[in-house]
Amino acid sequence: MNVKIRKDSWSVEEDNLLKELVLKKIEQGHTQISGFEEASILLGRSKQACAFRWNKNLRPIVLQRKTSIKPTVAKEVPDSSTLQNHLQLAMESYDEMRQSYDEIANAYNLLKRDYEQLVNWVKQGITHIE
Repeated sequence: MNVKIRKDSWSVEEDNLLKELVLKKIEQGHTQISGFEEASILLGRSKQACAFRWNKNLRPIVLQRKTSIKPTVAKEVPDSSTLQNHLQLAMESYDEMRQSYDEIANAYNLLKRDYEQLVNWVKQGITHIE
């Protein structure tokens, strides 16, 4: 059984490894999720922790650096515009996924409330629901 112990702080080395793995996966045409999966194994953290760290702390820095690259430096970075476009799409996808998750969570809570109300009615012996 692979148990991951909660770790709160991230070291510079862990940030660099996560950033390197995610960017490598993106450059290879894979999803950033595959980078989170690999990083979670190497760092001993959950995929969700890696994804949160990437989306909240590292991706904004990477995007900022990519948009501020001078043309002469951009030639040294292979496919920097492709990488930037992919990161932008990933950010939009993450935002859409988060919005969908919130909608599903709200629907779940409504269903749970209705279910609990029905259970209470059954416990009280109510046999007819209007």
